Amino acid sequence: MDRKKKVVIDCDPGIDDCMALMLCFKHLDVMGITAVGGNTALLLTQRNARHMAVLCGHPEIPVHAGYDQPMFGKTVRAEYAHGSSGLGNVTIPEPEKPLCDGHAVDYLIDVFMHHDDVSLITLGPLTNVAQAILKEPELRKRIPEILCMGGSATAGNFSAAAEFNIYVDPEAARIVFESGIPIKMVGLNLTRQNRILPSDVSEIRAIGNPVSDFAADILDFAAGQDGRCSICDACTVVWFMTDDIITKSAKVRVQVETRGEFTRGMTICDWREYMGTVPSEDISHERQFDGGYPGEPNVEVALEFDQARFKSFLMDTLRSYS
Repeated sequence: MDRKKKVVIDCDPGIDDCMALMLCFKHLDVMGITAVGGNTALLLTQRNARHMAVLCGHPEIPVHAGYDQPMFGKTVRAEYAHGSSGLGNVTIPEPEKPLCDGHAVDYLIDVFMHHDDVSLITLGPLTNVAQAILKEPELRKRIPEILCMGGSATAGNFSAAAEFNIYVDPEAARIVFESGIPIKMVGLNLTRQNRILPSDVSEIRAIGNPVSDFAADILDFAAGQDGRCSICDACTVVWFMTDDIITKSAKVRVQVETRGEFTRGMTICDWREYMGTVPSEDISHERQFDGGYPGEPNVEVALEFDQARFKSFLMDTLRSYS
């Protein structure tokens, strides 16, 4: 059996974060979780993260709370999509698992300064990660890779141009994207290729274990709104688990817009061929550009997605909790 990939997860649970955590606890070696304000307030996102660790049978995994507010802009939430608690209409008690002492930023610094084989998954606004890089610049060399749910190679959702996670704190996103750390970006252009339907929720409910029951309860809220429940974060994390769900990607230069009146939070993907767009199978190829252009491709952008394979993978994972 292949050794599970070691990861730390920075997230803002959130319905789709919870679905992602269900997958991660089964298929990855989760070293720790850091919570950030985003889909709802930090008081709730850290609580929801602790609840998921207990529900999925991993109360030993540490959960640290980080920043509740973006670095500069106004606070933005997605409670319209996730409910005021982040869990739709589901009510949970305060988890018995306590929140760990110490700020999420200090935890991130400690993990990556002392481990060489841990990757980072980000499923929310990038405030915690950016602040950690600012506090300890050596993280630019110490974090081997980031798998990021955020941005889009096409249109946004919070605005016409910007995806929610990046829009919430574009200054933080810009710091991370310009850090030099290798980034895999799963944006809306990819996650919108998936859709969870009421029939899928019924199939999940029929599995009949506590994890699948919880999944069905929160997805009832999400899938019942407008039929566009993509569970973006769950679509993202599978890139670290299997190579047959996200089936195509390309390495390009991605920059984050921080000042545009209509484009703040946009992830601008430079697809110009002479800028050196590199297919994923040739991402190590180095190119030089003249004329003051931004330079090397810095992000591997996910492009194509096998929805049928993803749903099968999700269902099998939820059944495994039995």
